[in-house]
Amino acid sequence: MKYKSHSQIHEEMMCDPEYRAAWEAEERRQRLQALLQQWRAEAGLTSAQVAERMGIKPPTVSRMEKNITSASVETLARYARACGVSSAKLYF
Repeated sequence: MKYKSHSQIHEEMMCDPEYRAAWEAEERRQRLQALLQQWRAEAGLTSAQVAERMGIKPPTVSRMEKNITSASVETLARYARACGVSSAKLYF
């Protein structure tokens, strides 16, 4: 019996619309999390500093960074502004 590699199984599963949708949603979530990390790192800010600039408590920023899918577009825009990201760079 020949075993399939992970990439072969993944390629086959991508034909399933539900699997593909879940995979793409997870990729979007990871890209958005990476973008928030990039913004904060480029600004040289801690999550507590971002929270202060947003007018919220630090644990709220931490929860948002970990569970980005629950954040609204307005909240993401506020986060970006707190990190000094210009509106021209908002491409999420």
